[in-house]
Amino acid sequence: MTLKLNKRKAQIIDEMITHWEQEALVNPEQGETLRKSYHVASFDWKLLAVYSFWIAIACFVLSVLLLIADDYLMSLLAKLINTPASVLTVVTALTSVGLYYLGVKRRLKYPLKTVSNEAIFFFGVLLTAVSVGFFSKTAIAEHWRESLFIAIPAVIYLILGIRLKSVLIWLFGLLAAGIYLLSETAYLSENHYQFFGMNIPLQFAYFGLFVIGLSLLFPKLSPLKPLTEATRFAGLLYFFTSLWLLTIFGNYHSLHEWSQIKQIELWSWTILALICSAAAIVIGIKNNDMLSRSFGIIYTLIVLYTEYIEYFWGEIHKALFFAILALSFWVIGTKAEKLWQLGK
Repeated sequence: MTLKLNKRKAQIIDEMITHWEQEALVNPEQGETLRKSYHVASFDWKLLAVYSFWIAIACFVLSVLLLIADDYLMSLLAKLINTPASVLTVVTALTSVGLYYLGVKRRLKYPLKTVSNEAIFFFGVLLTAVSVGFFSKTAIAEHWRESLFIAIPAVIYLILGIRLKSVLIWLFGLLAAGIYLLSETAYLSENHYQFFGMNIPLQFAYFGLFVIGLSLLFPKLSPLKPLTEATRFAGLLYFFTSLWLLTIFGNYHSLHEWSQIKQIELWSWTILALICSAAAIVIGIKNNDMLSRSFGIIYTLIVLYTEYIEYFWGEIHKALFFAILALSFWVIGTKAEKLWQLGK
């Protein structure tokens, strides 16, 4: 079976084989055999598959919304809703279990169809949340704290993510864990904007650091090793997005207090965000870590452009404002093109 490669990877391998032939590491016959072991894929079908399944999921969600908007169908749905919440909990829970089981069986039968297998897991994730929602309406749980109904699916997703080795389920678990953090701290602080002196972006910045720290332990634990990169990605996303929000809102406990300050007063958060982004770039370069390097570069640009918009939108003429933006993006594009040519 020949290996399918995109044009750039095929070009790199061809140059390697040519170099080996010139250095007499392989003879021409071996070189030709190696070249026949791969071919250039004319179209990225995997990317099309990813987009297609996400569009299918979006259409499914849209169909549910259209169902709700239909009066006749809503009358039928109302009869279903009259079913006791306990029954609906069991039905949706069993359906979600069936979907997880189907996803596992299908993955064993078609291990290369990773996109469609994960899409089946997505519907299991969705119905798990629906089941917990119905459970919250039962007599057993009607007086439970609301944050517990976020904690329950979070724990389920994290356990299933490990057991099923599913990156998608694991990422939903980390997302639910973040929402649980927000819900629980809001409850403990009696719905104030701050918890132990930290507003929501600062809480999530620390949560992101915690998730990044966890990901560093995963390579040493065989059940968690396949989830290392996904966990680090989620942690970096939480951390850098929170830092970016802190450069805009600071650590203020109310929107009213924030509206009274000038943007220049938040300069310390901007400096911190740029230092962290620069550190991520340096770490990425030293360790050949594309994920850290990419986050560092992307969030450096996001922070700088956010500051530019905040400071100069009302201060200079709009024509000059957009001319400077155009020039900066032209410079970035030129530099990126040069780096891309070097990497070919």
